Amino acid sequence: MTGMPFSSNNNSGGVLGKLLGNGLPEQGSGKKEKIPAYLDVETLDRLRNTVVALQRTPAVDEPPVSLSAFVAAAVTEAIEQAEARYNKGRPFPARPNQKLKTGPPIQS
Repeated sequence: MTGMPFSSNNNSGGVLGKLLGNGLPEQGSGKKEKIPAYLDVETLDRLRNTVVALQRTPAVDEPPVSLSAFVAAAVTEAIEQAEARYNKGRPFPARPNQKLKTGPPIQS
């Protein structure tokens, strides 16, 4: 399939399947949006090195096709883990305001 974050030579899902749990990402609108996220220089360097190394390692059956695809799969995995742990496996409810507040964390 084209557009998959990781190649899909078989139906096992490979790396993406392990990250997402079922081997295939859920179909969305296809629309993508940049996010304002910052990483420290060392983490960003490790991320870039990891993606390139996975792409160049013959033992990796389904390497990431891009840095964005790798990040998207990792974020999806983190979201699913948070939903499973804190919301009985369901998506969290929609936020009341479309924009997220910036600055210090919201106190509860």
